[in-house]
Amino acid sequence: MLSLTRSEDRKSNPTGLSNEFSYQGKSYKLDLSFDTVISFYQLLDDDHFTAKEKASIAFEMFFGFEPKNPEFTISAFEQISSYLRQQPYGNDVEEDVGTDMQGNSISAVKYYSFTQDAEAIYSSFREQYGINLLKEKGKMHWDEFKALFAGLSDKTYMSRIIQIRMRDTSELKGQELTDALNAKQYYELNENKTEEAREQQFMGFINTLKAWAQS
Repeated sequence: MLSLTRSEDRKSNPTGLSNEFSYQGKSYKLDLSFDTVISFYQLLDDDHFTAKEKASIAFEMFFGFEPKNPEFTISAFEQISSYLRQQPYGNDVEEDVGTDMQGNSISAVKYYSFTQDAEAIYSSFREQYGINLLKEKGKMHWDEFKALFAGLSDKTYMSRIIQIRMRDTSELKGQELTDALNAKQYYELNENKTEEAREQQFMGFINTLKAWAQS
């Protein structure tokens, strides 16, 4: 049985947040710093690596050693993927936000990217919290980073970008419409993944691990 747990060792886990796995009676230290998680997301999007290479690299990123036990590896990433997908609110709510004119289901759209918006996020954390994220690499836990990101005020640079991307322009006219569309184009995400697409990406990664285990 594999489970994400919190180490009781204050020296190795000063935040008191989840940072290790327990598997068959043995605990394994897990790197859940925010920059490691963001690097994992970057890896999933990187087409320069094969699926098998991604699996090996990702395991080393989180655990610090090469994967050798297929069962352990699969179970670990099933837990990690489930953990990373969890949100403070709305986990039981369907991601569909409506239908288009043809009656097709529309999935929720992501309005930010931890990688493409990295500079705006850095600026916003400095502005609101006085936190230099460059100095927090390898230290700030993903849970803490996610909570602080969600708590950014409407006045921060990152929040203003999200507001621009989310703005409904259907009722705008003239110069106001032109300015809004120009702003949307300027801050447009390179690849606007829906939550459904991200879910499929996670599942594809897990399936790759299972195929590796059977090879």
